[in-house]
Amino acid sequence: MTSKDVPAHELEALFAGPLERMHRILERGERNLEVRRAELAEVRYALFELAAHPATSAARGQVVLEALPAHLAPPLLRHLIDATTTIARNCALSIDIGSGTDADNIRNTQSLISSGAFRQQTIYPMDILDSEAGRAWVRSWADAGEEQRVSLVPPSEFAIFDDQALVAVAEWANPAADYVLIRDPMVIAAFTALFDRSFARALPIASDGPGNDDDAELVRLLELGLKDESIARYLGCSLRTVRRRMAQLMDQYGVQTRFQLGVAAARAGLVALDRSTDR
Repeated sequence: MTSKDVPAHELEALFAGPLERMHRILERGERNLEVRRAELAEVRYALFELAAHPATSAARGQVVLEALPAHLAPPLLRHLIDATTTIARNCALSIDIGSGTDADNIRNTQSLISSGAFRQQTIYPMDILDSEAGRAWVRSWADAGEEQRVSLVPPSEFAIFDDQALVAVAEWANPAADYVLIRDPMVIAAFTALFDRSFARALPIASDGPGNDDDAELVRLLELGLKDESIARYLGCSLRTVRRRMAQLMDQYGVQTRFQLGVAAARAGLVALDRSTDR
């Protein structure tokens, strides 16, 4: 046997100590595991396609909705995430249940976003900021480079991968439901328009730290229909501070009701009268 017949890592082992060799073995194993996971995800996706589209489906035309059982969602999402090259749009109702909580997919997606493989925009429910777990979740995705907004009422729970595929809960606005896979271009375009409109009108996530003292921001939040408690959470200040600032503004404009405050603020140029309240 010549040196050409011996694998390179076996030759390297002759000149390395046992600790270094173990590290190398571990690294090779981790690389092989990632490759294997990707291969298995692709195989599972291919099987899912075969089950959803039997040989006669070509004659019938492609179905619009394909049932996606919850246990098949994580490997399918892994395949769609790996295939995304431009933008993923994600509308979330919960971070506690659903396929979006799969730890392997979270690590993989955050790594891809951080590396610049694609952009991800996400709409979260505003109450995600009420708990430390929710704030930690948002921070971890923000650190990866995710573009984030919060909404009082996100439309439903779904994810759009480029313009190629859409995964949504099978029951509208029920994060505990099973899923459907949609590849019909018209439906994907409609969901994309819904997401882009909702994202544009949702609120940027306020940074940690002192509350925002901008009066225009306070009136805008009031105009959007947020209650004092939600305004306080969003601005990162106390409920008492919100109510004190609101009373000061009402005194400043000489009004008695919050509706009158909104009209007076618009007339003063603080907010626009034609601003949509779509959230």
